[in-house]
Amino acid sequence: MTATDCQLCQQPLEAGYLCPAETAALSDRLERMPALHRQAEQALVPTAAAPLERVSSGHPGPSAPVSEAALNLWYGGIASVLERWRADIQQWRGWGPPSVEGDANRRVFAAARWLWADVEWIAENYPQAGDMAREVRRLEAEVLSVTGEAPERGRRIGPCPAMCEDGSVCGAVLRLYPGEKAARCRWCGCSYPPATWPQVKAWQDEDEKAAAEKKANEPAEMAG
Repeated sequence: MTATDCQLCQQPLEAGYLCPAETAALSDRLERMPALHRQAEQALVPTAAAPLERVSSGHPGPSAPVSEAALNLWYGGIASVLERWRADIQQWRGWGPPSVEGDANRRVFAAARWLWADVEWIAENYPQAGDMAREVRRLEAEVLSVTGEAPERGRRIGPCPAMCEDGSVCGAVLRLYPGEKAARCRWCGCSYPPATWPQVKAWQDEDEKAAAEKKANEPAEMAG
């Protein structure tokens, strides 16, 4: 690749399509997508707990109507966007289409996890990386405009080492949120008490060391 600019912030790049900062932001948003999807679900009927209004004598009126914006996001909106980008990336790489199964929550989880796991490759090699990052950012903004809630934050513990159904390692970032005594993976649901955190950190250090060694050896491998 020749020198270019980041497709989002126009930061000069030696190669690729997204700068490190925008790549990290995209990674964080993809990591939050399952939680944002659940926020949209909770916002479907924002005043469901409020008393029923009386519209005529002796007969209680209906509860607040379902939030159409939240419904569109929860029932396929988020899932469809993420799945479309995943399908396009797989097609661009010469792979077959991804399988889509499960309810909306499962679909968001599967698509977001796949994109998150490949975000570095996407930033470096996918020509539409900027458009994808913009749409993921827009999705997050739409959810927050409906729910009025800030994105979930927490203390970073390390990558989740749990094995998924397909035999791969989950790898999602474990975070400890205020009021919690154990770090629970927002993707696969596994929980890790404080006694396990040193081991999680050790696995993270090993992964980072292996990735650094692989990157350092790449020029030599290409030259050979």
